[in-house]
Amino acid sequence: MVTIEQKLTLFSKLLNQSMDNEFNEELEKMDEQYTKMLQKSKDEVDREALEIEDRARKQADMKLVEAASKSKVLYKKEKMKLKEKYFERFINNLKTVLSEFVASDKYKNYLGKTINSLNEELNSCSNDYDNLTIYLNSQDNSKYSEFIETEIEKKHEGVNIDFKIVNDIIGGVVLECTENDFKIDFTVNAVLEENESMIMQTLFEALEAGEKID
Repeated sequence: MVTIEQKLTLFSKLLNQSMDNEFNEELEKMDEQYTKMLQKSKDEVDREALEIEDRARKQADMKLVEAASKSKVLYKKEKMKLKEKYFERFINNLKTVLSEFVASDKYKNYLGKTINSLNEELNSCSNDYDNLTIYLNSQDNSKYSEFIETEIEKKHEGVNIDFKIVNDIIGGVVLECTENDFKIDFTVNAVLEENESMIMQTLFEALEAGEKID
């Protein structure tokens, strides 16, 4: 197939045979202008093609980054859900262990130490009190209410103690003096709650390290 350039070259040769030098010079100028114009058009097309390619690449990169970011966020959410699932299971297992401890013979010694701490808190209280309310679970009420009352009266004679049952307490006691808005929480639940962040951190670190958590 004959190109435009080849046709122009052939046409130029034919004219050279019959035309004078002046016309031939004009033709050469025209040929030169056409070549420049063709090259300019080619350059513009190439530049536009590169710009299109660059925009397409940038859009593709942006979509790739966006997709990776979404996947990363989704992965973090799913990972946190899994951690929370293990934490909830761990806490439930821990509550079961604590409930077993509260039902054991060793618990009375722990409860005695708790009452000693409670007495110390009462000694440091600047307000006078005649009536105290102690909240504990039904099991502790039936087994240890008399023991608790005796231990408190050893340090605080003449105080009236009223026991109330709260079934959501694993163990331990809550002491309240409504006369002067005084309340102390010495329950196992409170100890567990105070240490929940530490327990969670320890558990998550163990999970990250790949340790098996029963």
